[in-house]
Amino acid sequence: MTAACPAPLFRFARPLRAPLTAFALSAALVVGGPAMTQSNSEPPSALMADSVSFDGTFLIATGAVEVLRGDTRLTATRITYNQETGALTIDGPIRLTESGGETEILASSAEIDTELKNGLLMSARMVIDRQMQLAAARLDVVEGRYTRLEKTVASTCEVCVGRPVPLWEIRASEVIHDNETRQLYFTDAHLRIVDIPVLWLPRFRVPDPTVERTNGFLIPEIRTDSTLGTGIEIPYFITLGDHRDLTVSPYLATHTTTLNLRYRQAFVHGDLELNGAISSDDTRNGLRAYLFAEGNWRLDNGLNLGFDLRATSDIAYLLDYGYYDGDYLPSKVTVSRYREDEAIGGQFVYSRSLRDADVVIEDTLPFLLGEFSYEHLYQPARLPGQLSFGLSASTSYRDSEADIEGYDVLRLGAEGRWSGSAVFGPGLKLENAAALYVDGYVQQQYSAYENHVTQLTGSAETRLSWPLTRVTASGASELLEPLLQLGWADTTGGDVPNTDSRFVEFDEGNLLTLARFPGADRRETGLTAAAGLRFSHYGERADYGLTLGRVLNLEDHDAYSVSSGLSGQSSDWLLGAGLRFANGFAANTRALVTEDAEITKWETRLDLSRPRYSIGSSYAYVIADAYEDRDTDLNEFGFDGSVKLAQNWSATAQYLYDFNEDEATRAGLGLQFQNECTRLKLELTRRYWDTDSLDPTTRVAFSVGFGAFGTGAQKTGSCAF
Repeated sequence: MTAACPAPLFRFARPLRAPLTAFALSAALVVGGPAMTQSNSEPPSALMADSVSFDGTFLIATGAVEVLRGDTRLTATRITYNQETGALTIDGPIRLTESGGETEILASSAEIDTELKNGLLMSARMVIDRQMQLAAARLDVVEGRYTRLEKTVASTCEVCVGRPVPLWEIRASEVIHDNETRQLYFTDAHLRIVDIPVLWLPRFRVPDPTVERTNGFLIPEIRTDSTLGTGIEIPYFITLGDHRDLTVSPYLATHTTTLNLRYRQAFVHGDLELNGAISSDDTRNGLRAYLFAEGNWRLDNGLNLGFDLRATSDIAYLLDYGYYDGDYLPSKVTVSRYREDEAIGGQFVYSRSLRDADVVIEDTLPFLLGEFSYEHLYQPARLPGQLSFGLSASTSYRDSEADIEGYDVLRLGAEGRWSGSAVFGPGLKLENAAALYVDGYVQQQYSAYENHVTQLTGSAETRLSWPLTRVTASGASELLEPLLQLGWADTTGGDVPNTDSRFVEFDEGNLLTLARFPGADRRETGLTAAAGLRFSHYGERADYGLTLGRVLNLEDHDAYSVSSGLSGQSSDWLLGAGLRFANGFAANTRALVTEDAEITKWETRLDLSRPRYSIGSSYAYVIADAYEDRDTDLNEFGFDGSVKLAQNWSATAQYLYDFNEDEATRAGLGLQFQNECTRLKLELTRRYWDTDSLDPTTRVAFSVGFGAFGTGAQKTGSCAF
């Protein structure tokens, strides 16, 4: 057996200043005993110093001393090495770090072995991930894995000269840090807030700031609710391996006992998340519960499968507890695939109304909806433009078996489309398109229409535009584009009721098109024309744009509702405008205006964003329309904003007002303090809805987070409250 050749303990990274000193150090390294012997698998050490001396037993390095061993780096002002014992005595200030590591140790003096894995450091401070600081009278390093601190003060707060007392701190007789599991174990710990003791724990464990997932409590939240009373929610996070976890959140209040659950799992080709709760409260007899399940999977051949399933015990439960506030609760399964020349999409939706309605009305609403579409794009070599072919299907089903109210339908369709464009003359752009649609319907429980209907629709359209551009004297770019469109379409075959094309939006996106209906039950027919004008300005200080347009029909089009702005032979005037300044102000508005200057629809949004604050307001108005199941005008104003009150203080607000009811529908205020060590959050919300199932509700929520032990921690210090 061949013995391994001993490697020197230190190697020089810079030349020594004196030849005599160099000779003495070389002798010490060569004749070193067993304490200085290393196997070839051990990483060599390197010493860098301004001055080195050796007297046969002690090697003394002074000045800017630096020791490197593997990934470990130690800096000090003086290191004394005892050749006989193999011990290092180090004078500070001392800094001990690892390359790529998140932990840094500072001390005034130390005694440590040559492998830098075991030792004693006095008046030490350990900093983890530049967030958590632990100061101790004594620090022991054990086997390079454990760090033991005696008489320790721990905090994530930055301590400044003007504020030597941190907002919070934990004082413990002993703290052990496990570098492998990245856990902190406290013994005889006292939590102090502004130097006032508030909690004593004989033992407890917390992860260090570098841990992203580990078992333990999350930030609790205290809530006061006018319906549920005053209570506290305490989430507990449980890791179930590297790809699964479970969060258990009991919520205990004066009028409810609730258990919230969240389960997540990541798969090789997808993910799954379950959210649910079960409650026993004073508002209902028996148990109340809900379950939301959401997942996505990547299948073979590039297909994506997704589902979003939702169920609840009663329509008021989700709103009472703040889980969901929509009018309908949809559950859906989807499949999709998108490629450069192909698109596949399909979904089945089960919908449940969360509005107050009797059973008869509920049965007349379609609760099961399905749709599928496939489209393929071709680029013929001998034909200008491009061709596309597609298949589609849709269905709706109701619980009711009554005539008309219980109408069910299945539609199958196929389509082909050609489109092409050319630029000629002084920059005129000509776009042409032609399409053919075939739709077959199977209808039940609608006596006014045949059970089996086939429709054939052909359409052709041409658009002419003249984009005019220029650059202004200030360097801004401007675009002026007159637009003109002519179109024709005709449908032959039987008639079908309108189930999925009742709500039509007329905006800048469908001004020049024959496909304004969202579904296939209705298609644009007859001879139509549309004209518009677009103007855009892009400058260094401001961008703004304006769109003006109108649609003309050869004959009245009764398939459109009055509020859509498209009914009759001539549509309402479409006016859209947008404005954005470099100082953070932005405005967007869109309106439909009749020939008599009456507004059919109007929506506008104003925003102002500055470094210290951001505010926004919105207004929406739509006239009453029985065809769209709206008995009164929609007339609402909304406001939202946030402001930075001080360096660490911020506030938020939201407000929604209904002018028809002459009352607010929702309001909320929020106040938050956050710095590197503490997060305080206070929220006040008020919901004004008053129905048979829902009462107006006021909710107050309060939560506290302690820096690295809570979410949203930030590393910038402030030393201020």
